[in-house]
Amino acid sequence: MPRNPAVFLASFLLLSTGCGDGPRDEVQPSEKIAFWEESQRGTNIFNGQVNREDIRAAKKYNIKFVRLSLDKWPSKRKDFLMGDADHYDQLDSNDLTYLKKVLAMFAEEGMPVVITMLGLPGCRWSQHNGGTYDSRIWQDPQYRKQAVKFWKDLARALRTCPIVVAYDVLNEPRPEDLLSGRISDHPEQHPELQKRAQHPLRAFHEEVVEAIRSVDPNTPILLEASAYADPGAFRYMHSLDAQYILYSFHMYEPYAYTNRKNCGKYLYPGTINGKYWDRAALEAYMRAVVDFQRAYHIPSKRILVGEFGGYRKQSNLPQYLHDLLQIFEGHHWHWAFYAFREDSWDGMDYELGSDGLPWSYWKAVERGETPRVERKDSWPQFTVLKRALEARQKSEKGKREAE
Repeated sequence: MPRNPAVFLASFLLLSTGCGDGPRDEVQPSEKIAFWEESQRGTNIFNGQVNREDIRAAKKYNIKFVRLSLDKWPSKRKDFLMGDADHYDQLDSNDLTYLKKVLAMFAEEGMPVVITMLGLPGCRWSQHNGGTYDSRIWQDPQYRKQAVKFWKDLARALRTCPIVVAYDVLNEPRPEDLLSGRISDHPEQHPELQKRAQHPLRAFHEEVVEAIRSVDPNTPILLEASAYADPGAFRYMHSLDAQYILYSFHMYEPYAYTNRKNCGKYLYPGTINGKYWDRAALEAYMRAVVDFQRAYHIPSKRILVGEFGGYRKQSNLPQYLHDLLQIFEGHHWHWAFYAFREDSWDGMDYELGSDGLPWSYWKAVERGETPRVERKDSWPQFTVLKRALEARQKSEKGKREAE
């Protein structure tokens, strides 16, 4: 039987804090999946540099895991860890060494990590690709082959890292863009397109899972839905017959409200583009995930809301976040809010409340500095998240005392 999750977390510090190849680093088959046996609450750190202070702050807030992106990290080559997304050959050894040092820091702080790739060979992250989505992975078999090899190499390198509790193979895949020639972020409006888009996505998922499992049988694998990981795309997904698989979606709908261009035009709850949005509407938008679970007998402990949130200056954002959290908790899904202390954009740094950052802050960032900002956990935008994290902590404490 899987270990008790609390015992599993405590065991992190008893294992190697590195990712070596010695016998003492071996992870037992049931250990990593044990982490996901109870509902987990996490966050996203997509920063160019990860520091220990942020990890400790996250832990203080009862955040239980970090969905960690590597793509912004500096490298001597074009693309971190991949070397070159135009032609992947092998992991960059210097970048891999740096990654292992960062993971050792997470291990020392007892903070589990979900390795998350924003880009892959043939699918360079759009922010490193002139703002254009790179769809080569969906149309050219050589790039899919390179992407699969990349993940096999990375899984082989990290398989003995106990702090890595999942691999998220590709953030917000968009195979439908190849078919439509444009962004299609509302699956319900394009059913035939989404049905066709599942073929290249499923083929990729099958191949990458098989490759990872050939070198790492233990680390859970996260598979995201198409259309920016939209929950509606679960209507067209199929489950994968493989061990230790979790399925993930992101929730930013109604996007016309949550994005920074709203500027007060739309309110929540309220009518947005002709549709009334409230908690019931949010629940209905995610209905496809529940239907997917029922169709394929997927328990809620295998579903992760990998990202959710909104521009921190939106009116009544705390109510929007509260309604989402109530839905997630009602379904017992794992969740990770976006984002925690992001260093390149402050729009979803909820500890900053509704205040803007001074121009001097951004000038310092341009100079390559890391200026300090005043953050408070009392802002309504963050308080709603903090309370949800605290409630989970109290629930876990009650269970331990009952035992």
